[in-house]
Amino acid sequence: MSTTATLPGRVLNDTSMKLEAALLAPSIAGEMGSWVREVKQAAATLATDWTREQNCVLHLQYEQIAQTDPEMLSQVQQMTEADKVLSAELIGFHEQLQHLEEATAHVDWQESKLAAQQKRVESAGLQLLMHMKKHQATAGSLLTEAVYRDRGVKD
Repeated sequence: MSTTATLPGRVLNDTSMKLEAALLAPSIAGEMGSWVREVKQAAATLATDWTREQNCVLHLQYEQIAQTDPEMLSQVQQMTEADKVLSAELIGFHEQLQHLEEATAHVDWQESKLAAQQKRVESAGLQLLMHMKKHQATAGSLLTEAVYRDRGVKD
């Protein structure tokens, strides 16, 4: 496998790890604004890298699956639909993060009032990362199945 074929995946993996680390970093009293900025920066990079992953890797895999094994077209369609769901989940996460950032600007020293909202953002972000990883794994498995599946002997 060439380096260029795996580069978007590596970049996305690095970006995912940065977002995960930012989400899991403990929020220190008086530093919620910093926590939100770190998460927001990592999330913005993730959005760019995820779009690149979809366009440069996943969609090419879907095409190869469809060409190699037309019987798997329904799974390719499911993956395409899952792409849309993931994109909507990513947008929703960014919206939650934006709301937390706005709320952080107005609470001053009473950041503890935002603890539940911060936990929801953290959970949404971690869940998003898990869904993205699962989606990538599923696409890779489908590609392997399409390319290497034993179709039996035809008479």
